[in-house]
Amino acid sequence: MMGRNDSGQPQASGGADHRRLSAEHAHDALHTTLNLLQMVDASSLDDLIQQGLDDSVRLTDSRIGYFHFVNADQATIRLHTWSTGTKKICTTVEATHYPIAQAGIWVDCVHRREPVIHNDYASEPHRKGLPQGHATVLRDLGVPVFEDGQIVAVLGVGNKEAPYDQYDVDLTQLLANTVWSIVHRKRVQEHLREQVAARTAELEQRNLELQEALKDVQVLSGIVPICSYCKQIRDDQGYWNHLESYLSAHSDARFSHGICPTCAAKEFPGWRLDDPDAPAPE
Repeated sequence: MMGRNDSGQPQASGGADHRRLSAEHAHDALHTTLNLLQMVDASSLDDLIQQGLDDSVRLTDSRIGYFHFVNADQATIRLHTWSTGTKKICTTVEATHYPIAQAGIWVDCVHRREPVIHNDYASEPHRKGLPQGHATVLRDLGVPVFEDGQIVAVLGVGNKEAPYDQYDVDLTQLLANTVWSIVHRKRVQEHLREQVAARTAELEQRNLELQEALKDVQVLSGIVPICSYCKQIRDDQGYWNHLESYLSAHSDARFSHGICPTCAAKEFPGWRLDDPDAPAPE
């Protein structure tokens, strides 16, 4: 089994001890991953990322950690959070958005598109100075997270007492990918929730509009008391109303007046409604 020395060079390590440690860490990593997945529905996106980052720091025996989103332009990066331990010792106020080209060597994993270890951070020739109040960096490990060929995030850990090795890389990459899968799932859930809320609000508004419209619609129903002879209708107050007056008051019906053949024959004998040239009765 190969590890790395302080300069990042491969070196042999105790095989039996490393295998035993790997088995223990693998079990812990599996338990951690399952725990994160079980938290998805009940926790916020920020809490999930924070928990995943803190777990990455813990499982790699690190002291500091960070999680950044890489924007779609692949040229700018956005700090999302520090690990809980880092927040306790880091007092600097850094910009949360900045070009990758201006970032330090911790973004080498973005430039190289692969995990990068700096086991002797102070001796790295291309390192940049740290802002006042920033946590001291002794060594760091950064891994990129890919989606559809694009880097979408960077998870990094730092200041492990022993040099980082390939096992740390594999473990950190596993947890970073798990965190991103949770981020993606949570974003989909939130998008669907927003769509459902918007659709519900739209339907509620339409329902209110329909209820308002129904207030203007009057419908007759039930038994209507009508006189068998004069055809007047008795209203709820006991008054008798002409048929057209009652219907006008209790519906949206409007009337135009004409005469049917039966009434015409009765009231105007000799007038033929079927003959338009027939003279009207005097």
